[in-house]
Amino acid sequence: MTRLARRASLLVAFFLLTSAATAYAECAWVLWLMGGSSPWSVFRAFSTREACIEAMHHQAAAIDKRSLKVTQDTSGGAFTANARGQIRRGQCLPDAVDPRGPKGGPR
Repeated sequence: MTRLARRASLLVAFFLLTSAATAYAECAWVLWLMGGSSPWSVFRAFSTREACIEAMHHQAAAIDKRSLKVTQDTSGGAFTANARGQIRRGQCLPDAVDPRGPKGGPR
């Protein structure tokens, strides 16, 4: 009986981990941009984190071409640019995360 219970608990654990990983993989990713006095705004949504990171890299490269100092954190999915004291940022986040904070709160 203990062997059966052990197998059942391992099977349940396996299914829980598999379903959590699947839910994470299906999550949409959003590239958020913020610049100067403009607040965070959605640039575009993507089905994968990799696609979001690629678009973020292209945005950072476009800003860099304008002779602005850009620092990229590709593994973290973010970039920061400093243009004569004005900060511009981009960040890839899961669609459930909003960099502006929780809804209904002060912004």
